[in-house]
Amino acid sequence: MTNVSDYPQQTHLVALCTLSGVSPRLFDLLFARYGETEKILKANKASLLKIDGMSSAQAGRITSAKDRLEDARRLLTRLEERDITVVTFFDRNYGELLSELNDPPPILFVRGSMPDRNEKSVTLIGTESATAPGIELTTELARRFGQAGVQVISSLRGGIDAAAHLGARAGGGTSYAVIDTGFDRLSDEKTMPLAIDIVEHGGVISEYAPDHKATQDTLEQSNRLLVGLSQAVVVTEVYGDSDKTLDLLSFCRMIGKMAFMMVDPDQGAFADEKSLQKALEYGALPMKGLEHTEDIIRSLV
Repeated sequence: MTNVSDYPQQTHLVALCTLSGVSPRLFDLLFARYGETEKILKANKASLLKIDGMSSAQAGRITSAKDRLEDARRLLTRLEERDITVVTFFDRNYGELLSELNDPPPILFVRGSMPDRNEKSVTLIGTESATAPGIELTTELARRFGQAGVQVISSLRGGIDAAAHLGARAGGGTSYAVIDTGFDRLSDEKTMPLAIDIVEHGGVISEYAPDHKATQDTLEQSNRLLVGLSQAVVVTEVYGDSDKTLDLLSFCRMIGKMAFMMVDPDQGAFADEKSLQKALEYGALPMKGLEHTEDIIRSLV
């Protein structure tokens, strides 16, 4: 018979969340009720079904999670051998700002490091279909952030997001990438060199085990991490096909996160009229010219 007490909290979380499919929102409910991961694993089905919204199927997965503890231990060993760090909600290097989310991820898989919680950070994003002027603006903005010691966070989606990482490095700063898949799914020949460079100086962060495939749901979840890891979001270029960026700005409005739209003083906003209007409706504050970079930095509190 499995003795739950023989396994550390990290293993409990992997068994519950990674192997048994307990979502961040459900884990939050469980932890609020039981107060310890060990008590969650020891809970019986009758007790679990008293939680509002708990289905019989969910309760069954939770009660069987203790039988996955040895699998979880083996998975953690394999991850360590691959230099993949598992960071949990209870660890000191967990992103403090993530706790502001309604459903903070109980587990993160990290290559490299997590952003320093004692330093300022900004999420810099935009369209994958970036123009040369948009990339130039983004690179220079990220370079200034890097020079000022502001950590830059973005995705690995290409276009503006790739320029954000390259600019941060050019300024001697660090950047962090949030991905919407597991590490084993990063097979794109354009993505891998950038990911490797980011790991050497910052980190690549995923909410998913290495073999997890990208889906529409994982994309939405990664957007919330991009918002949750930083103190503000800055967009430099957005168009009608930039659904990911607009969805992220919508999430900023939902949780009250500060957002900015950088505007070129000569060429105007790198956006079509409809997308620009949406960005403004979602609360993005227009900042005309790179001289306002310092204003953004001062807002990062």
